[in-house]
Amino acid sequence: MSFYGLEIARTGIYVNRKGLEVTSHNVANASTPGYTRQVLNVKSIPPSNRVGIYDPKFQVGMGADVQSLVQIRDMFLDMQYRNEYSRQGEYEIKADNLNFIESIFNEPSDTGLSSVIDQFFSSLQELSKNPESLTVRALVRQRASALTDTIHKMYKQLEDLQSELNDQIYDRILDINSIAHQIADLNKQIFILELRGEKANDLRDQRNLLVDKLSKIVDTQAYEDSEGRFIVQISGETLVNHFTVYELETDKAKIKRLSGFDSNDQPTNFDPDNALSQQNLYDVPGLFVVMWKDTGQVLNVKSGELKGLLDMRDGIGGIDEDLTVNGQDIDVPNKNNFTGIPYYLNRLNEFAKKLIEKFNELHTQGYSLNGQNTGINFFEPPVDSGNFFFARYIKVSDDIMNDLNNIATTTDPDNLPGGNDLVVKMLQLRNDTSIFREGKFEDFLKSLISNLGVDSQGAKNFAENQKVMVTQLDNRRQALSGVSIDEEMTNLIKYQHGFQASARMINAFDEMLDVLINRLGLVGR
Repeated sequence: MSFYGLEIARTGIYVNRKGLEVTSHNVANASTPGYTRQVLNVKSIPPSNRVGIYDPKFQVGMGADVQSLVQIRDMFLDMQYRNEYSRQGEYEIKADNLNFIESIFNEPSDTGLSSVIDQFFSSLQELSKNPESLTVRALVRQRASALTDTIHKMYKQLEDLQSELNDQIYDRILDINSIAHQIADLNKQIFILELRGEKANDLRDQRNLLVDKLSKIVDTQAYEDSEGRFIVQISGETLVNHFTVYELETDKAKIKRLSGFDSNDQPTNFDPDNALSQQNLYDVPGLFVVMWKDTGQVLNVKSGELKGLLDMRDGIGGIDEDLTVNGQDIDVPNKNNFTGIPYYLNRLNEFAKKLIEKFNELHTQGYSLNGQNTGINFFEPPVDSGNFFFARYIKVSDDIMNDLNNIATTTDPDNLPGGNDLVVKMLQLRNDTSIFREGKFEDFLKSLISNLGVDSQGAKNFAENQKVMVTQLDNRRQALSGVSIDEEMTNLIKYQHGFQASARMINAFDEMLDVLINRLGLVGR
């Protein structure tokens, strides 16, 4: 008889005690975000090679030993989840902002641009019936002012939204750098612990949770190399390499785009080869570029919330804004083809420009009610004034605002005060299908709102589909890596009974040794 059996029972107690600890840890973290189920990797201990009084062929193993404490994760599922989560973040941003643009245009409604321009033409219809009436002329002026105010309001709201998205982009840059530093700190802690032979599973969970969070902001790839160094890449470029962080630039002075307009408000400073040049003709000033701090290279974002924000802020929708100023060809970069805010700024400017151009072209031919004034603009600023921001500055001309008599109704002073031939021509603009490529004024607005609705619904559908896909992938991850209380209770019973059985084995061997040592040979004395 030897102590061999006691040692085997001792290993059983140790393994089952460790199993109870792991089970308890899993149950305690069943609701912890990002926690990965841990499992003991147990291996039997082979018989000793030492030859004793027994033939080795009769030896049994030496019990069990804990080889490792492993996490149940599937890296392929993690990669799939992060890829789809990144796309979800992108389309949620697009869906939310396109929906907000829909609310800016507010169509169909009594206050939308279509309704306001309809009211303006209706007031002109009344003027054609009673050209000399100051009351009707006041109505025309009021409806014209309402039209320009509506254009102003929409344009300002779009510019404000572009500025807000720019601030959100800067916040995302700060978030990316912050997450990168947190990951690098965890890399250091994990590396030091595991270098000592310990397993830093809970720290790994925190790191994976940060990578998941990062993947919603920007397309992310993460892996551990053969030497145990954890590397994180965004858009194919390294953000974290083990303990080293490669930051995105956060100095606003260094990432702010240069204005494409010179001191005379002429668009002469656009440079398609300069990443810091203004990208679109009607961009608000001070937009930021996402670039690396050490190299100054622009980050080519492929998906994620940051991609959605950049597309909404910079997307010109394929419009070519190149123009000629004073005989000089201006090449506006227009590099982002998504239909974002710059597209709607451009279209509103086109609408305002045509409105000014067509009405002034007719109105300058007419005479004021007293027959003394002619060449009066209906809207300002004139299209030949050198101004490019028509939607921002359009207004009823000062001449008309100061004197209702300056609303021209006829091109023949002999027909005053009842002549209406000029008003009739202005009314004909309503059905002039040659003004825009889409047709008349109402057709232009219908096409614009229709395309916006299609884009908004498409982004919403993509976002909902991605949410479903991400949920499915997360469910698959949880089925593999999450904690099942039922399964842990089964393990609890298994380890508890194993512990009790091992303890009983020690008692049994103790009794056997007691007989052998204290009572053997005493019979008959």
